[in-house]
Amino acid sequence: MLNTNIFIAKTLWNKGSAKGGLGKGSSVIATISVAVSVMVMVLAITISDGFKKEIKEKAYGFTGEILLHTPGVEYTTNQYPLNSELQSLASVKDLPQVVSMHPFAYRSGIIKKDDEIQGVLLKGVDSSYNWEFFKSVLYQGRVPGTSDTLSVGEIMISLRLANMLNYKVGDNVIIYFIDRDVKVRKFLLTGIYNAQLEDIDKTLIIGSISQVQRVNDWSVKEVSGIELELKKGTDIDKAAAIVENAVNDSQSDDPVYVTKVSEVFPHLFDWLTLLDFNVLVVMILMLSVAGFNMISGLLILLFEKISMIGLLKSLGMRDSGIHKLFMTRALYIVFTGMITGNIIAITLALIQKSYGVITLDPVNYFVEHVPIDISWTKIFLMNMGALVIIVLLLMIPSIFISRVRPDKTLRVK
Repeated sequence: MLNTNIFIAKTLWNKGSAKGGLGKGSSVIATISVAVSVMVMVLAITISDGFKKEIKEKAYGFTGEILLHTPGVEYTTNQYPLNSELQSLASVKDLPQVVSMHPFAYRSGIIKKDDEIQGVLLKGVDSSYNWEFFKSVLYQGRVPGTSDTLSVGEIMISLRLANMLNYKVGDNVIIYFIDRDVKVRKFLLTGIYNAQLEDIDKTLIIGSISQVQRVNDWSVKEVSGIELELKKGTDIDKAAAIVENAVNDSQSDDPVYVTKVSEVFPHLFDWLTLLDFNVLVVMILMLSVAGFNMISGLLILLFEKISMIGLLKSLGMRDSGIHKLFMTRALYIVFTGMITGNIIAITLALIQKSYGVITLDPVNYFVEHVPIDISWTKIFLMNMGALVIIVLLLMIPSIFISRVRPDKTLRVK
């Protein structure tokens, strides 16, 4: 009897649809609504992840993910150096989360060329430094050499600083270091980088650590701090806590302060947090639109098929069976919309990732084009979550089915 009722229901549905196109308009609108909502959500996730990946990699490239330096002072100070041969550093290097460690030294100075004066920050690194980031953003020339045997120290500056002071690769750069006495040093400009983080790179100069140590009157053991490079995917907060325990376990060493990159560039990471909140708002809005459009579409179908519902009830079909029939039709619309939305969104994302069609102002967004990072896991989880929420919302119209009375609905033509 149940199979007979289902067969009759499908026959009546298809017959009605063939004659009058019942429900087609509402079905199309609901399908488009789901497709657009899913497309926007997928693009929001890929763009948000793209921004986070690009900006975090730039921040890591400038300072590393975790810094070790003297407590109570800025890591860029030249007044209180850190001993680079502390016993605790060996245990930090052996931690499974740590890939490498790089000592660095800072010294502030002034560049004067013609009528232009610009304050700068010279960062010195040694031969163990990982140049991968700066090579990826190299605009012209090459990375500087860090050997002590160089007759003239080599440096790399940002494109903004080069444009401000009209420098090009191969020029000599005179930097004034002011303390009790004024120290003047000449450097050879070997490279220009363009990282597009204006507040940071317009003053940062990269050179040899030995040059900075001589200007600061430090020994070869004294540095401003040590950068830690972590394994990809490592939770920085958890790693920082582990590193802090490691450096505090040694009672014989001088105290060492642990700073995370998010504390070095709080404005960048606060902006990324705000971006995550915006994505969450977009997803809630899109799910609301898709869900309520599906509810309205299903209600329209129910009203259009009210005579059929009454007939099926008079033949003995239960409310649950009728509800299953309408849910099957509704889920077909949902799946069609979700598949269409995903295909369009992923296609657009791949085009943007490959060709950078949509450009941005790097002064405001820190990148030249809209960045894309496709996480298939996140997209899958988002689709599953959206499907569950929409299905739950579709349970609301089922209340209408139980209230349909065959003696009245069969009179409706």
